[in-house]
Amino acid sequence: TEGISDWRPIWPVFADEFYAHLKRQFATEGEEGLGKRWQDLNTDYAAWKARHFPGRKILERTGDLKASLTSREAKGSAYAATPKSLTIGSSIPYAIFHQTGTSNLAQRKEIALDEPVKRELMKIAQAYLIQIASMTGLRRGLTPTDAARLSTVKAQYPHWPAPWERGNA
Repeated sequence: TEGISDWRPIWPVFADEFYAHLKRQFATEGEEGLGKRWQDLNTDYAAWKARHFPGRKILERTGDLKASLTSREAKGSAYAATPKSLTIGSSIPYAIFHQTGTSNLAQRKEIALDEPVKRELMKIAQAYLIQIASMTGLRRGLTPTDAARLSTVKAQYPHWPAPWERGNA
């Protein structure tokens, strides 16, 4: 990866996978990324929340936190892409307290990337590197297996960067 000077064309694809994972994590109340549900609310707060915010799941009282972590365009979403790094998260002030927990608040990690998600992100990076190497002449053509793998990965992500003309590489 040291040879790639600018990863920004592929960062939106990484973001797509991140947001999809966190949508599943919120839908399963933490089980998707942690392997177990977030800790239940305490009895008093659960009763208050049921009266004031009926039907809302854990960590979804107003929906702002969930929205900020599942959409780049949402209020409170944090997204910063540089040539060599991508930062995704939430600028909602209380997000960190749920992520880490406090003496008065149970830890309920909103962001927990499990092994399948990490493997998917690596698969995206690998496919992108194969595409770059093939297009710049560092790799002569794609094997049928690599071509099929690249095609499959690209089809899953609407933000996959379009190939550029070889002269512009």
